[in-house]
Amino acid sequence: LLVKPDISDVSVGFATLARVPPLELITVAGIVPQHEVRVFDARLETEGAFVSELRDLQPDLVGMTAYSAEAEQAKAMCRLAKSVCEGIVVVQGGYHASMAPADALNEPAVDFIARFEAEQTLPELLAALQNGDGFNEVAGIGYVADERVWLTPRRAPLPELDATPFPRWDLVARYQRRYYLNVLGHVATLETTRGCRYDCSFCSVWVFYDRLYRKKSVGRVLEEMERLPASDVVGFVDDEFWVDGRRSLELADRISAKPRDWGGKARRYFAQVRISDIRRTPELVARWGRAGMKVLLLGIESHKQDEVDSLHNKRTNLAHADFALRTMREHGVEAWGCFIVNPEWEEQDFDDLAEFVVRHDIAFPQFTVLTPLPGTRLTDRLVASGKLELSKLQFPLLDFLHAAVPTRLPLRRFYEKVAQLYARTSMEGNLTLYRRALHNGVINREWLRSDMGRKVRAVFAQLADPESYLRAHRMLGQDV
Repeated sequence: LLVKPDISDVSVGFATLARVPPLELITVAGIVPQHEVRVFDARLETEGAFVSELRDLQPDLVGMTAYSAEAEQAKAMCRLAKSVCEGIVVVQGGYHASMAPADALNEPAVDFIARFEAEQTLPELLAALQNGDGFNEVAGIGYVADERVWLTPRRAPLPELDATPFPRWDLVARYQRRYYLNVLGHVATLETTRGCRYDCSFCSVWVFYDRLYRKKSVGRVLEEMERLPASDVVGFVDDEFWVDGRRSLELADRISAKPRDWGGKARRYFAQVRISDIRRTPELVARWGRAGMKVLLLGIESHKQDEVDSLHNKRTNLAHADFALRTMREHGVEAWGCFIVNPEWEEQDFDDLAEFVVRHDIAFPQFTVLTPLPGTRLTDRLVASGKLELSKLQFPLLDFLHAAVPTRLPLRRFYEKVAQLYARTSMEGNLTLYRRALHNGVINREWLRSDMGRKVRAVFAQLADPESYLRAHRMLGQDV
């Protein structure tokens, strides 16, 4: 049984702006066809349903993936699984187990962790468990023995992504109509590359993948697209979709040659790219715009060039951001602009950022608080400077919306300014932006009018309310 846990109860509703399929789990499921596999998505189920699933399947092994903000919920589900099914093996994988292995293995209900890519690790671990010996020879795992944490050597990355089995979409068919991407509607997701060649200080992606960047062939990508379930939008989950401009242009042209599917509906796309990709090859926007790209997520990160350079090590230029945004508007592609709120900011910094977003007509601004993820350069720097003690790090606060390190402003005022960012830049207060997004086919009005769509819209009210953020600190026993 492969499990996707829900995020911690202390999180603001930000996580519900997008609820995408657990592609990591259905990808891993594809590598063990000789085993009966089920997927349980706890974001969409109750604890009672989890118990029923365990009792019905009686699995030999439960596999749990988790980001750091989900780590405590994952541990609780591991304990519950052990209490319901005596003798089962519990394996935790994903980012948290890979970047904070000691914390993951500090939970007695976790028998093993699978570190980094699991496509080769899991089959070998399963074979070793079935044979009853030799799991210490499996590369890429961790476990506790003799009251010590043991980590076997890191496994070499997969050399050829085209050779990986296709994701098992049948395992989440019961959930598919409940996966969505903000205002774009129901979503199916697709991975075409892994990793990133850049080394932003706040990011764990390049550390996780050891700075490697690997690609699936255009043919393989198209074959995976044919296997996707019907949805309103396809979300490319690549951390850097347009590194290889020539390949990206070829893929856009091949997609444009067959623009309609799913009962004659035009396909719509979402992806994450760097502003330097657009500066280097602006034709990417034009060609992908014709293919159906509606929204590009851009990590602009700050309105201050010195932060882009020294704090984030982003290797981009704000002048290039201006160029990228103008190019996108010319071709009807909207920006999901990401900005990192620095805990060191004064009040004027927040006001300047709001003015920057409004001036650049960014349709979907996202404001996240600088977050010390385990294993990143940012975290190492904060520890070295004495601003962070790892032993006191509260993992539930690592949801990108909470301050996990001290803020220069009083905490309440800090969150008041974060909330004002959302209130001042919301599309609902900008009729011109709203009409443009409708005209460009970005907003799915039918979906927004549904029950689920209305719940997503309600999240923006939470983001504009400082009490939503302060609640987490109170739940963790902090004075605010």
